[in-house]
Amino acid sequence: MSAHFRDLDDVDGLIAADRDGLLRSAATSGAHVRAVAHAVSEGVLDPLTDLRPRAIVVVTGASASARRAAEFVVALLAARVDAPLVVAPTLPGWIGPLDVVVAAGDDPGDRSYADAALRALRRRAEFVAAVPVEGPFADAVAAASIADMSPRLPADARFGFVRLVAVLVAVCTQLSAARMHPTPPALADVADLLDAEATAYRPGNESFHNQAKLLAMRADGRSVAWAGDTPTATALAEHVAATLFAVAGIMSAAGDEADILARLRVPAYSGSATDSLFYDPDFDGPDFDDSDFGGPDFGDSGFGGGTPVERPRVMMLTTASRSWGVQQRTASFGDVDIVTEQASAPEGPASPVADRGSVEFGDAPSDLGAYLAMAVRADFAAAYLELTGAAAR
Repeated sequence: MSAHFRDLDDVDGLIAADRDGLLRSAATSGAHVRAVAHAVSEGVLDPLTDLRPRAIVVVTGASASARRAAEFVVALLAARVDAPLVVAPTLPGWIGPLDVVVAAGDDPGDRSYADAALRALRRRAEFVAAVPVEGPFADAVAAASIADMSPRLPADARFGFVRLVAVLVAVCTQLSAARMHPTPPALADVADLLDAEATAYRPGNESFHNQAKLLAMRADGRSVAWAGDTPTATALAEHVAATLFAVAGIMSAAGDEADILARLRVPAYSGSATDSLFYDPDFDGPDFDDSDFGGPDFGDSGFGGGTPVERPRVMMLTTASRSWGVQQRTASFGDVDIVTEQASAPEGPASPVADRGSVEFGDAPSDLGAYLAMAVRADFAAAYLELTGAAAR
């Protein structure tokens, strides 16, 4: 555990408090993606090249991180791949020789992975291991020919999302017979981008220039809701909320844009019969809770303004090409921050004049680097929140 209540710009204090190596772990996402790219270049996935599978089945076991990574890839690529993507905690019973099975997770002791390996290999399905080949899982695949995409570097399971996404993307792109158009960016290029992101978020960069520290400050001290404007962005928002809790103990909500904005439409005063946007003290009564006077709360009857309700701060995840449209839809809601992949420049909406001709209204495989860059920023923000003791405040 780290010392509490440290300043985000106290570099020496942050480094001294980071006894668990959180910042180092958050900075290794680029290295893990590069390791996946190297494994592909070495031919680990070559047996999949000419295969046209009946289905690509991702077995996640009990790993919530693996499940979120798989759901993210499904949202991003499922509509582009000529093979169904199936996510399940255990191997389905219909697996056969025309399927590709990917065991994705971080705990080789989870019996779901060993069971999936034994049954998939017995039925002659292609098997990809994205789990450390150790313990019971190693015993299950010992005498078999598998595609070994297990982590090549020490990995903190709390920061394993990016690695698992990279493996699943590599599997999908390797299946040349299952057409994908357009294709996602090369993993080596994504790795370079993530390394640049990690450099921008290092402790020595002051808060004013460090987007990860700014994100940590926005998420500190009040209720926060993470939202996405597309299915993939929503999957990323759920991952960010889970990471903040796993790393820093910060509880926050996550959902899609429609659900979160619907919550913001709730009047700012509970029990008020009038919309707070049109609240007028001359007609709607005083702004107080009637129960403060020893009586019942008459807010539901229209007497008084009711009890003030704190609105959550909304962090809306999107890409730079869609940020202008998101701003237009959320401008009337007030406390909504738009988070995009731009790390070297202040966050904000893209120019409507410059980008309107190239605006995308849905997810595209080319957004992979942008989304993973935001995931790395969230990893650093969670580490900074833990090191400053935000959960204890």
